[in-house]
Amino acid sequence: MRQLNTSLGFFAAASMLVLASASANAQAARTWVSGVGDDFNPCSRTAPCKTFAGAISHTAKDGEISVLDPGGYGVVTITKSITINGTNGAGYASVLASLSTGVIINITDPTDLRRTVRLIALDINGVGSGLGGVRILSTNLAGSSVVIENSRIDGFTGRGISDERTNGGKLVVSDTTVRHTLDSGIRIAAGGVNRIDATLTNVRVHNSATAALTVNGGAKAMVSNSVFSGSAIGLDVEQNSTSATADGSTVSGNTTGIFTNNGAVVRLSNSNVFLNGTGVSGTVSSYSNNRFAENGPGGTITAIGAATSPTGQQ
Repeated sequence: MRQLNTSLGFFAAASMLVLASASANAQAARTWVSGVGDDFNPCSRTAPCKTFAGAISHTAKDGEISVLDPGGYGVVTITKSITINGTNGAGYASVLASLSTGVIINITDPTDLRRTVRLIALDINGVGSGLGGVRILSTNLAGSSVVIENSRIDGFTGRGISDERTNGGKLVVSDTTVRHTLDSGIRIAAGGVNRIDATLTNVRVHNSATAALTVNGGAKAMVSNSVFSGSAIGLDVEQNSTSATADGSTVSGNTTGIFTNNGAVVRLSNSNVFLNGTGVSGTVSSYSNNRFAENGPGGTITAIGAATSPTGQQ
């Protein structure tokens, strides 16, 4: 009997150890971070983590990391479908990325069916020395999507947003400001057979030493209600099969407003190209409701739209 009791006791202890280990490694659909949290915590509402990197290992695929209060939450590498939501941080869910990249996205797991990353209400600051704001690596699987909403990206020696996917995918950026970058503010550069389709709405890119928005490698971009200003180039669209269509947008105060080459297509409707050193370098296709004013000479503006619909409206 004593041997049986000993065996039962050992079994119970081992079972408790397994359960404790499973509990420690459990991932939640929603985790939390706080400026006064601790990455040794389970990232629950009452015991939040300190950083996004600490919380991501506690967060299930397709889950969400939520911000409890203003704070600096550190750089993070994302390898699964997830949402990082800084809304509750009252606009101060900050990522300081001095000498590093703020957010790296690299989904390579074929069992990740959604393949979607959402970044909401983040302030990503390179402090003048950061390498890049958001970098979407070339190795992401086909069919991936990245959504960036209501965010600010500032102060990088590289790009603010760099989409390098060779397997194609979707990029959606809305209500977001990118400024003070030494490379392109936003660069969308497909490099493979599958293209990147980008939608930019209410995006403001300012003071890029290279270009506010670069689209090349066969990528397609639809831009609306956006501003590209104070940069070496406002819209930089290059290479055959690449196109950008801008509606209700402004390209102003750049050294060159719009640059195109090698058969790339830029279409403008209801937009302003104003106060650029050179208005157009290359060729721009323009509906009749655009305004080109006080730009330096250069380039070709080609009218498009039928006589019955010169503005492109049907």
